[in-house]
Amino acid sequence: MSDPSGAAAPAGVPDDHWRPTYEDIHIMIRNMADIVREEFQPDLLVAIGGGGFFPARVLRTFLKKRDEKQPGKMRNVPIQAIGLSLYEEVDGVSEEQIGTEVVRTQWLDTARRGTDSQGRGDAGGLLGKNVLIVDEVDDSRTTLHYAYHELLKDVKKALEAYTPEERAQLPPTRFAVFVVHNKLGPKRAELPILARPADDRIVDGVSTGVYYYAAETTPPVWIDFPWEQTDILEHNRLAALAQAQPRPEAPP
Repeated sequence: MSDPSGAAAPAGVPDDHWRPTYEDIHIMIRNMADIVREEFQPDLLVAIGGGGFFPARVLRTFLKKRDEKQPGKMRNVPIQAIGLSLYEEVDGVSEEQIGTEVVRTQWLDTARRGTDSQGRGDAGGLLGKNVLIVDEVDDSRTTLHYAYHELLKDVKKALEAYTPEERAQLPPTRFAVFVVHNKLGPKRAELPILARPADDRIVDGVSTGVYYYAAETTPPVWIDFPWEQTDILEHNRLAALAQAQPRPEAPP
């Protein structure tokens, strides 16, 4: 996929793709993690497979939480995984569905019973948590839209087992999205993104908005992620060539 802006490829590079290295992505995630921790304080990461797995693992390194029972000890934030496919071929999916319809291939165990004294469900561990959904890129926003709304649906279903008074006593459930790259351009789906944390509102035990974090905002160019490459040394060589020259900036 070429850059729609028509930007030429840097000298010595075969195309206009962006090629971040593992080190580039690690540093970008580290820089954004401080903001995520201060504003959102995630209790749980939900990685969208397969692109969200590596970013989620790196994020966890920088999002450790102090143990409430042992204040001198830091604990990792748990990671759960969901499998969603938009562009990949999946058994039972027609060619017409590829690229237009999100297919669920793996999900949280929402049927499990929580630790509630009455054995009520906890939406697969989401209820009462600050849940950070992680993926590699926000392109059309279709996959992120599906993930958020389906997880939200699970939380609301779990809350139906509680009275309004009980819901008021529960910690609120909040959602956030983290992506390594947000591509500028038209989105095919939307999210109720909060302009600022102060705009967060809790209704019936759930936030009405989504905290949104992107480590880097890019023009609508094709991004070659390092975990997709069969020859990582060649990927790094081309990345170094491209980074030695000016590249198009994302509009403000």
